[in-house]
Amino acid sequence: MAERIRFNPDVALAAFSSVIPMPTLAAINAAIDRSFGEQPERAEPFAMAELLRRNEAFRKLEETVCAETRAMATTLLKKSLRWEAFHVIRCASTSTRNESHCRHYDSHLLTLLIPLKLAPDGVCNGDLLVYHPPRLAVSTVANVFCKLRHGIQRNLPFPIRKWLTLRDLRRGRCNRVPVEPGSVYVFNGFVLQHANLDVEVGERRSLLIHYYDPGYSAGLSGTVRGVRMLWDRLRKNMTGMYPGT
Repeated sequence: MAERIRFNPDVALAAFSSVIPMPTLAAINAAIDRSFGEQPERAEPFAMAELLRRNEAFRKLEETVCAETRAMATTLLKKSLRWEAFHVIRCASTSTRNESHCRHYDSHLLTLLIPLKLAPDGVCNGDLLVYHPPRLAVSTVANVFCKLRHGIQRNLPFPIRKWLTLRDLRRGRCNRVPVEPGSVYVFNGFVLQHANLDVEVGERRSLLIHYYDPGYSAGLSGTVRGVRMLWDRLRKNMTGMYPGT
């Protein structure tokens, strides 16, 4: 069993403005649009990320933050983690509201959030919520317990989950993170508990890339990802979207 891992208390979400050119965003959104067409073409998240990597600014940013995270992981875990990116497209609308207000920790040490399309501003427009304070020490047992607890919360009725989220916002337990298409947002979702608001009008699209799973889930995270991918294929979900961030 993995030992307890301790993190630096100076943990934050970093924003990098105007990284992705608008034509690249347009190409990705066009591919997602085709996945909803009369003869849908599957929009693979990995292929969307490869479009981003053709851009030098994004490629350099990805290389830099990955190197920093890998160095941090090597120092804390005393081992080197392999670069295995997990790509997710998230399309949030009124039809996917049951996948919102699901607070969780990521299984990975690094997450890149790339907004592709925003919903109109309002009480709920799909914004990212980051809870505080960050957890600063994690063991396998504690992490598995958190995942089980969050799994129970995820299965609460949607109105209750939404009420709990809005209550947390009012009480200052979490911060709303406004984003802009073309920018890239970098954070450690393994340390920062987070969730998303639902979308009341329109649609919000995001590409998320997760890196460096330290293995503190006793195999639970990999199993859940595999089940989600299988279920996604069986539902013929052409956007390659999986719930949660």
